Amino acid sequence: MIQVMTSESISSLVAARADDIIKTRRQFHAIPELGFEENETAAAIADRLVNAGLEVETGIGKTGLVGVLRGAKPGRTLMIRADIDGLPITELTGLDFASTNGHMHACGHDGHITMAITAAEILSEMKDQLAGTVIFVFQPAEEVVMGALAMIDDGLFDRYPADRVLGTHLWNQIPTGVIGVNRSTVFASADQFRLTVHGKGGHGAMPHMAIDPVAAIAEIITTSQTVVSREVPPNEMGVLTFGQIHGGSAPNVIADNVTVEGTVRAYTSDTRVQIMQSLERISSTVATAMRASSTFERIHGAPPVINDPEVASWVTRHASLVVGEGNAKEWEPVSVGDDMAEFNDRVPGVYFLLGAAHDNATVSSRGIEGHHNARFDWNEDCLSLGVEVFVRSAVDFLS
Repeated sequence: MIQVMTSESISSLVAARADDIIKTRRQFHAIPELGFEENETAAAIADRLVNAGLEVETGIGKTGLVGVLRGAKPGRTLMIRADIDGLPITELTGLDFASTNGHMHACGHDGHITMAITAAEILSEMKDQLAGTVIFVFQPAEEVVMGALAMIDDGLFDRYPADRVLGTHLWNQIPTGVIGVNRSTVFASADQFRLTVHGKGGHGAMPHMAIDPVAAIAEIITTSQTVVSREVPPNEMGVLTFGQIHGGSAPNVIADNVTVEGTVRAYTSDTRVQIMQSLERISSTVATAMRASSTFERIHGAPPVINDPEVASWVTRHASLVVGEGNAKEWEPVSVGDDMAEFNDRVPGVYFLLGAAHDNATVSSRGIEGHHNARFDWNEDCLSLGVEVFVRSAVDFLS
């Protein structure tokens, strides 16, 4: 048991686990599982937490789990969240510990698991000097943006209320040794939509006897390009992308219906709502003008991940002790989505970006790519930095 929790003792505890941190990451990297199927992953996490002396509850939101570390005295509660699912990607990294089951940790969740487990083990050694509780949440199904709400709907915050929440996402496009701690938006909202235009089928040679949904969809797609450029304020970010279009059965047949699907991204809740409303308005009016009708379905995903500014200042202070004052700083928001937003919306929190880039020579020689790519990889040296930020923050919050 550590008798005095100094800055040096925390750094030493993390450094002493450097080899185990790498080993743990590689263990989880080799067994990726898809959302709500993370049974082996959850069992391995639970074993580590139980061995560290934490109280563990499994099966929250199907495959999610929680580890509870109680200090010697009562006090505040800090929640640390890590996502645990992989992606349906066949890995092509060539790593010795690459997955072989047709799935892949292609977004760094193996690293997120590792940092949370290691922080739990280190803090367990310090629990006699902590006043309060640390709740470690291992969330399933982030990649399908369903796991956070599944755990919340299953009573996560009812049984485990918290005063602050922390999480991190490693990012292989940020230099290792740099930590991005934003005072506002980190990631964008991530919603989808499905639009169907209902026309009237007919012969391709006699379009006057039909109502062409393809022509209507084409006009809707074109007109919708003005939503971001003419309706979203210039200082706001918005993305409207049409990703799929389905309709028709033959070259000489006018279809009855055509469906398009796409995604909407925004850095603020107001812009998120505005883009969807504008798209629905344009779809309805254009379809009507072309004698057709439309059905618009919003498929809500994650809200934008927005940090609490006070908590961000606090995390920046501790991150600066780990990577140096100039290397813990604001970072450009990223237009991807993450359901960590559901945690930050309910508890003052911070999701910090952990730099995990390899050097240029390594990237070039190994053909390393970015997130969600079959050749995605990152610098394992970042893991100790993330662990230390978690531990320092927890020790300070519960001191």
